[in-house]
Amino acid sequence: MLRVLASLLILLCLSAEAQVEHQLVRRLAIFPVATSATTPISRAEDLSTVLEDTWWQAREEFAQNRRFLVASKQFLIKTDVYQSRRELEPADAIILGKLLDAHALVTLQLIDRRLLMTVYDAGNGLLLWKKGITLHPSIATKDQLPGLAKRLVLDFIATVPYQGFTSVDSLIGSAVYEEGDIKLSQVDLGIQTRAQIGDVVQWIRVTSTNTQPLFQGGSKMIVYAEGKIVKIDQGIATVEIQRASSLRDLKEYSLVRVPREAERLRTEYTISDTPRATLTADLLAPEVSPMERIAKEKKPLATTISIIASVATFLLLAF
Repeated sequence: MLRVLASLLILLCLSAEAQVEHQLVRRLAIFPVATSATTPISRAEDLSTVLEDTWWQAREEFAQNRRFLVASKQFLIKTDVYQSRRELEPADAIILGKLLDAHALVTLQLIDRRLLMTVYDAGNGLLLWKKGITLHPSIATKDQLPGLAKRLVLDFIATVPYQGFTSVDSLIGSAVYEEGDIKLSQVDLGIQTRAQIGDVVQWIRVTSTNTQPLFQGGSKMIVYAEGKIVKIDQGIATVEIQRASSLRDLKEYSLVRVPREAERLRTEYTISDTPRATLTADLLAPEVSPMERIAKEKKPLATTISIIASVATFLLLAF
C-alpha cells in the first residue's frame, strides 16, 4: 500500500502542470558503498575495510557542519537498511525516507574505477544531485577512495542553492520580530560558515522545472525577501530584513541564500570536469592517524641525515 501511495505521489509530481517546490534538506541518510564485479581492489587491500572507511568519511563530512543531521550507523542497522544500494526508484526513495524520517538519501557506488554519489529527495523521490569522479591509476584504491568521497560531499554542498534556513528562537517564538523600527530574523548558517556582518541574505523558493537533477539545472529560484547580517554567533546570524513581498512568507525552515558564501563554496569545492582525480594531498588516506603522519614526515629527514653521515665517513676514510 505504501508503495502504491508513493507511486501516486510521483505521478502528481511529474505531471506536466505540476511544479514541485523544494523543501529544506536537513536530515540525511547515507547508504554503504555498492561495488561492481570490476572493483579495482588489489589482493593486498581489504575490500570491506576500504568501503567502510569511505562510508565513514562521507558521513563525517556531512555531519561536521551543523547544517545536516546524519543518521548513525547504529540507527541504519536497527531499521534494517544498512546495506549498499545502487540506483533508487522514486517509490523506493519515498518509502525509505518515511522509514528513516529523512529529507534526503545518499547512495555511493564504485563502478570500475569511478566513484559515483547520488542524492535523492526523500519527500518526492526525485533526483537532487549526481556526480562521479574517476580514481587515479597511480594511487592505491584504499589511499584515495575516502578522500574522493569527501570531495564529492563538498561538491554537493557547494551545489545546494541555499546556505541556511530560518530558525525560531524559543524565547522569541516568531520567525520575524521587531527591535524598535527594525524587523529582524534569525538564520542558521552552520558552524563552518564564513558569512560576515554586512553580507546580503536572500530568502528563496526553489521549484523544479524539468527532469534534470534539481541542483544541477533542473530548477528555478525566486527571491521573495532580502536583508543583511547585523550579528553572527556560532553560525546563527541575526538578519535585518530590508524588503519582502510578504513578511508572512518568512517561516521557520524557510530556505536562505547568502550569495557571497555561495560563491565561495562553488570556488573552493566544485570538482572540475577532469577525466580523473589529480594527485592532491586531500586524496591520500584522510583516516591516517596524526602519529602515522608524523612518522611519514620524519622518515625522509632521517634518510637524508643517514646519507650525509655516510658521505662524511667516506671522506674521512679517503683522507
